[in-house]
Amino acid sequence: MGWLRRRRGERSPDDAVRELVGRLTAGEVLAPVEPTVVTRQGEHQYTDIVVGCHAFYGTGVEYASGYAVQGSPLFLAFGIVTGEMHNAKVRRQAERMAALQWRWEGEIRLVLTDQRLIGFFGTGAEVYEMERLLSLTPSPDGRAVNFAFAGGPPLLFSGAWAPWLCVVASAMAHRSTWPPGHTLPGFATPELPTPEPPAVAPAALTRRPERAQLPSPRGETDLAERLAGQVDPLPADQAAVVLAAQGVQVVEAVLDLLGSRRAGEIRAALRRLKE
Repeated sequence: MGWLRRRRGERSPDDAVRELVGRLTAGEVLAPVEPTVVTRQGEHQYTDIVVGCHAFYGTGVEYASGYAVQGSPLFLAFGIVTGEMHNAKVRRQAERMAALQWRWEGEIRLVLTDQRLIGFFGTGAEVYEMERLLSLTPSPDGRAVNFAFAGGPPLLFSGAWAPWLCVVASAMAHRSTWPPGHTLPGFATPELPTPEPPAVAPAALTRRPERAQLPSPRGETDLAERLAGQVDPLPADQAAVVLAAQGVQVVEAVLDLLGSRRAGEIRAALRRLKE
């Protein structure tokens, strides 16, 4: 299954996502790619892409406070008030910086396997075990996807290949083309093939009317009864010769009077006679 591979610009990311969704919908399964990282025993790699990354976490911030004031008592008092105001401002800024928030980590390389999500940040690689995945949540427009892991900060991936990552991760974690409870976005929905028109329009199809709608005249009924008695003891081929000279309605009436097995033999003989 060579269709699941790294794509290097030969197709747009949206085209790749639609193809992937279409193949998964048709019953195909993910196939691993050639590993680009050292894998564990029995581990299979499924993608290696570049995405934008935000991480949600708080951090410690250090800031310096203190001031030195010299001069007259009035200037000293003014300096103390100004210094305290400056310290309060710096402290509030530090608190905001340290608070839990989404922090931009930049464009990173991301490798997804059936066991791990590996992000290559500026300081090195961070590994997130897929068995600790709590939730997989796409954004309403489908252009970003949030991974929440037990014991780690939530990660938000965006960019052209984020929908591809979402589809692959959903196929692995949920056996579905898109996370359950979320609507597949339009740009990722495969186009349905246009149905081909039938070779013959239904209105043009001919149908033999039911016999109940075409009662035979009494003369034809009598003829059918006489012919039925005449051809019944004959071999099928001879019976076909006798009936071949009659009209379609008379032949059908004769066959209706015969048993189904006998009628079948004579029908076959009539076909052979016409050939």
